[in-house]
Amino acid sequence: MVLVATDRSSPTVSAVLSAVNADTLREVLAPVIDEDALLVTDGGTSYPPCAADLRVSHEALNQSSGQRVRGELHIQNVNNRHARLKRFIGSRRVIATKYLSSYLRWFHLVVLQKNPTPRHGLARALNRTSINTMCQ
Repeated sequence: MVLVATDRSSPTVSAVLSAVNADTLREVLAPVIDEDALLVTDGGTSYPPCAADLRVSHEALNQSSGQRVRGELHIQNVNNRHARLKRFIGSRRVIATKYLSSYLRWFHLVVLQKNPTPRHGLARALNRTSINTMCQ
């Protein structure tokens, strides 16, 4: 599973998760989310305990019942990133799961970065973290 998180100002974090539970979500989100943040998610059951562990506010939107927006709250930015990632991955031949984190880094560099420079590309290529996240 791949977690994709973004905020309204456009920075995006993505990570390959070994499991979908509050602990793995917290491991990815803790370094990049502020305590005054509002975490807006779909109805996944792992998000509420993760938000509680991170001590951030949490609102869930039930997309399966057609709820895409509630007031100013929405998850359309992250849905857009998901769609773009699926197109990017889908345009390649079948990829092995063991290479998925490399494809995520490539996606961040080629698709999400506006006008990447060679220096930026080298910096991104060398940026490998233990949880395979990429921020932008």
